[in-house]
Amino acid sequence: MKSISTPKKQVESLEEVIELMTEHLHALQHSGDYRAVFQHVYLLMTREMQLRLESGFFEDPVWMERVLVRFAHYYFSAVNAYEACIPCAPAWKLAFQIAEEKQSFVLQDALLGINAHINRDLPMTLHTILDEEQTWPNARLMLHRRRDHERINEVLRDLVDIVQDVLTKHYARLLRWIDVLMGRSDETLSSFFMANFRTNVWYNVELLLDISNETEFKNQQERIDEEAYRIGLQIANSPFPTYRFVKNLAPYMRKYHWF
Repeated sequence: MKSISTPKKQVESLEEVIELMTEHLHALQHSGDYRAVFQHVYLLMTREMQLRLESGFFEDPVWMERVLVRFAHYYFSAVNAYEACIPCAPAWKLAFQIAEEKQSFVLQDALLGINAHINRDLPMTLHTILDEEQTWPNARLMLHRRRDHERINEVLRDLVDIVQDVLTKHYARLLRWIDVLMGRSDETLSSFFMANFRTNVWYNVELLLDISNETEFKNQQERIDEEAYRIGLQIANSPFPTYRFVKNLAPYMRKYHWF
């Protein structure tokens, strides 16, 4: 894989995050790197989050921007670590390796990145920030933080159609026909899975915050890593026998932007 490392400078605002993501996306697309799929989805989501921050959608937009910026740090750190051959989270390593092999479908690349970033990075991001501000065990403040966390489910639900349109336009034309055939079923299913992902994230955050023993914290972090990796394997390797045959067609479908 050609190295397309992001700058080592830590971005400090959401505006800087979006600028860096845009540059990174252009570099990935120019080189034909399959990681561009997740980066494109992530950029769409981040731009929408910026609009919501400016509109008063969240109870505490300052706190939410802090979460989003720190969240992006985890992603770019994983990118740089992988390209420097430094160990990174197993779920990220899997996502990057699958993209490098170029034997995957567009939706797989998108979902592998989403899984690694939400199920692995988000609990660590939220734990770090909530621990720094000593929110736990203040039940009232934790409730406010959780409400803003859950508001993102609404943002993600609103973005499903936009993401599908972008993936169809740039990477997989046949997705449009699948969307037509499934009606609103695919949007409902996507929203359901994302909401459940994020509910599990908050559960893991509270577990991490309630730990006072460093060894136990490490054990829980490893468990979170393993769970995200296991979900990634399920995305990468469908249990259906016919998938093994269809997977052989993936390089051709990607070449002609079919699927």
